[in-house]
Amino acid sequence: MNTAMIEKLKERMSTDVILIQPSFELEFLTGFTPMLCERFQGLFIKRNGEMFYLCEDLYFDELVNAYKDSFPIYHYHDNEGMEKVYKILKDNGIEKCSVAVNSSAQAFNCVDIAKNCQLTLSNGKDLLEEIRIIKTHEELDLLRHSASIADSVFEEACKIIRPGISEGEVFDRMVAVMEGQGGYDCDCIVGSGPNSSYPHYMGRSRIIEKGDAIVLDWGCHYKGLMSDMSRTVFVGEVSDKQKEVYDLVNNAQRKAELLIHEGVWIPDIDKTAREALGEYAHTLSSRVGHGIGYSVHEGPYINQLNKRKLERGMAFSIEPGIYLKDEFGVRVENINIVNEEGNGEFLNKADRNLRVIL
Repeated sequence: MNTAMIEKLKERMSTDVILIQPSFELEFLTGFTPMLCERFQGLFIKRNGEMFYLCEDLYFDELVNAYKDSFPIYHYHDNEGMEKVYKILKDNGIEKCSVAVNSSAQAFNCVDIAKNCQLTLSNGKDLLEEIRIIKTHEELDLLRHSASIADSVFEEACKIIRPGISEGEVFDRMVAVMEGQGGYDCDCIVGSGPNSSYPHYMGRSRIIEKGDAIVLDWGCHYKGLMSDMSRTVFVGEVSDKQKEVYDLVNNAQRKAELLIHEGVWIPDIDKTAREALGEYAHTLSSRVGHGIGYSVHEGPYINQLNKRKLERGMAFSIEPGIYLKDEFGVRVENINIVNEEGNGEFLNKADRNLRVIL
């Protein structure tokens, strides 16, 4: 159990209760998370310090084994349905009160619970992000190691990229390299040709061709902490337009990255990157970066809306991109931290020079 973080959560709660359903958030706080399905379950933490878990019978023995005597675990049978859930909640004081919910909370269950137990629901995601936004020295070291695993993938991916192989073959090779070094829950984007213009492309089937730009975006967990990075390569040749766009993105990423240190105003980082993209700035429709830690996307978000300064222990991406519909896209991404001395430290060291794979 992450007792210190649970105490910090209770101290900062503005609602009577917070509900945390199976998720990386639950694992962060308790050291374990079961599978999430349509059967309602979750950990209830009250501001007065009381905690209990509620689940369907299917998960009961697993949770008892994982949580031991950390808090009471109540359970119900499928045939009893949500009526039993409502009764257990009311018996434990979850009635006519305010409840914040986490990022994995399932609306179809929560809406019914709120109606039957007369609850006022609110968004607890921001609070759960805030309590983990400042990483400890140990967490920063795990982020460094996770980033080093990701770094090692780039050259291995470049070795197999060539015309005639599929995006999926590159994807599978990248995952294998990360898993071979202790990474898990690995994920990749391999967007080739026009698919590289989709920032979060999820396909695998396109066959790589000469002249393609390929956006590679990948990362993994290592002991709970995540890596995430992007590089863009070109196959066989690079056009003048592709080179121009690559140089703009690479320069924008570097300019923003060099601003990082304790006390920097976050909107200035976003502004610097966008301005460096010049006439293509309008193609960057998303934020310039996102926090990272136990989740690949968490606070601090690097955009104009985040009116705060960087603090020691923050970890986040800087990933400007240019995305030209039906043509190609380019992204360069590193994970950065404000380290123990208050300085900016970029964790990804893989080659960022323009790469044409012949």
